[in-house]
Amino acid sequence: MKFFKNEDEVNMTPVIEGFKCKALVYGVFFGLVILPVVVGLYVGFIYDWIMAIGVVLFLYIVSSIVGSKLRLSSLPPQLREKSLSSLEIARWYVHQHLCF
Repeated sequence: MKFFKNEDEVNMTPVIEGFKCKALVYGVFFGLVILPVVVGLYVGFIYDWIMAIGVVLFLYIVSSIVGSKLRLSSLPPQLREKSLSSLEIARWYVHQHLCF
């Protein structure tokens, strides 16, 4: 008779196998975290640093909305209240929707 859930089943992030699936994970992670900074640096180099700050803030808002949509569509209900990094959210998304 078990009284508690097995914590290892709930806390386990999926293991991604294969080069293509790992590239997808890091591509989603790059799009969520690093792409706003890269675009901001480009805008700052081409135009102005004030415009670059605005672009970076706007793109971080957009990436947080996209990250929350990915989180809701791919995480099991037990993990939705837990704090996860963007890389773990990308792993769950690729595991659930792109690489089975």
